Amino acid sequence: MDVNDMSGSRIFVIFHDSLNLDYFPSHLLPSLIFVNVNPANPHKYRGIHVLNLYDLPGFIPLGKWYTETEVIYNIYKDPFLLEGMDHVGFIHYDIDFGPVSASSLGEALRSYDLINFQPNSFKGDMEQHILMDPEQPDVLSGEGRNCYLSIFEDFSRYYGTSHEPEQYLGRNINLCSCFLMKKELFYKMMEFAAVIIESRKLDHFDSNRRYRIQGGFMERYYGVWCMIMVPHSLDMKLRHDFVQTHRQMPLLRRIRNGLASLLGHK
Repeated sequence: MDVNDMSGSRIFVIFHDSLNLDYFPSHLLPSLIFVNVNPANPHKYRGIHVLNLYDLPGFIPLGKWYTETEVIYNIYKDPFLLEGMDHVGFIHYDIDFGPVSASSLGEALRSYDLINFQPNSFKGDMEQHILMDPEQPDVLSGEGRNCYLSIFEDFSRYYGTSHEPEQYLGRNINLCSCFLMKKELFYKMMEFAAVIIESRKLDHFDSNRRYRIQGGFMERYYGVWCMIMVPHSLDMKLRHDFVQTHRQMPLLRRIRNGLASLLGHK
């Protein structure tokens, strides 16, 4: 097996605005599909595969407050997009994939069932006190029912088990819906996640859609599922710049992009 061969992996890069293609090295481009979620964002890039989410024949709109989950759910519902693949993944457009080589990903996929691109301390995230509190559905965080209590209850109810957040306080949880995993595991995870999504139970919270908390909840549902169900995983943390404008980019990257532009590289 060629460790540089990523032909069996498909990674969806979710974007709504301008892309910085420096974040995505050429050796990984054959495995990447860039998913545009914004109808007002015209496709202007050459040499990459762009998919407009809203053009999918069976597109199921969830609402932009579901953020990455609107993409993940629609990919799950369209098996054609994963036909012939062994692994499926998702990352944000402002995550720097540049340091990742095809060989490092290939080696990791031979040894692990899941690669976590945004691992975080579970204890630290739980201590943010993000709420899923029916008594105060529009309060983001603070005193009240921690969202992880509901997430663990939903998991235990679905699988007929008994898991508590306190059992996992020493573990990492993968957030931001950024991962690469075996396709069969993805489908198993989404069988569970789809029950939550299709129930629309999360729509009760953040009624004014100020925080897009539905997407925030779902990234934690995925994180909890993987933390419990996938013991053979690898944390491969990538820098997440949260780039919104060219002005906000780190100085050295702006210089590098400027030089590339002068040299005629797009």
